[in-house]
Amino acid sequence: MNENSKMMMYLVLAFAMAWILQGITIALGQPALSTALLAVSMYAPLMAVLIVHRGLGTAKTGIGWKPRLKGHFRYYLAAWFGPAVFSAAGAALYFILFPQQFDPAMGFLLSQIPAGTALPMPMGTLMALQIAGSVIAAPLVNTIFALGEETGWRGFMTPWFCQRLGNLKGKVLSGVIWGVWHWPLIIFSGYEYGTGYAGAPWTGLPAMCLFTVVLGIALCWVYEKTDSIWAPALMHGAVNAVAGLGLYFTPAGTTHYLLGPTLAGVVAILPLALWVAVTQWKDRAGAR
Repeated sequence: MNENSKMMMYLVLAFAMAWILQGITIALGQPALSTALLAVSMYAPLMAVLIVHRGLGTAKTGIGWKPRLKGHFRYYLAAWFGPAVFSAAGAALYFILFPQQFDPAMGFLLSQIPAGTALPMPMGTLMALQIAGSVIAAPLVNTIFALGEETGWRGFMTPWFCQRLGNLKGKVLSGVIWGVWHWPLIIFSGYEYGTGYAGAPWTGLPAMCLFTVVLGIALCWVYEKTDSIWAPALMHGAVNAVAGLGLYFTPAGTTHYLLGPTLAGVVAILPLALWVAVTQWKDRAGAR
């Protein structure tokens, strides 16, 4: 099987396995089971690489599996805590532009607590612990699940496209493909953007691709700096942990967030997009 055929088979398998699981998730509509199935679907890209190459070794796939912490620790720190910084910056920008959407009383979060439930501690303390857990501990747990996607998207697919289309075009195309991979969830279950926004759910589709292109390039950056798939997996896990924290500060009854304050929002992604643009410009300038 030639390299083109391997990539085609990879894409078919990565999409088919994930979309089947996503379809079951949408059909069942049971939160606990849906969460479990979505977590399993994150391993579809890894399984596709495993099937196409009949193994996951570096010699077969080109994927860097060694953690390579020595000399690269600062990039792991960036992967771990950078998403929290950019999530906060994106949420702040969103609330500056849309101040009516900021609720310091955390109405949205309070509305998620069942009526009559006694809080074990003051709301401020509970929120501080929630944020601390999302920033510090959750990324490490999420890394295990994010590794399934990063093995396929950044480890195998993006380098393939970059070799054939050039660095930037390859990253953009791979980011778009990653975004399309999420489309059934956006169309049928309000994934990432909720429901009721202008043009829903169709405007959510290009918004998702914008998010995955920007985030995908950031994930490529830490992968290139460390040559270890664990770095983008950590960053991906951190994004999954903190991207939605800004939503807690919106009013009760908030049902859509196409623009923000979650990191996937079209406005909230702008600080990360600016950083990505600067790093890409610096890397290209340094390579001349």
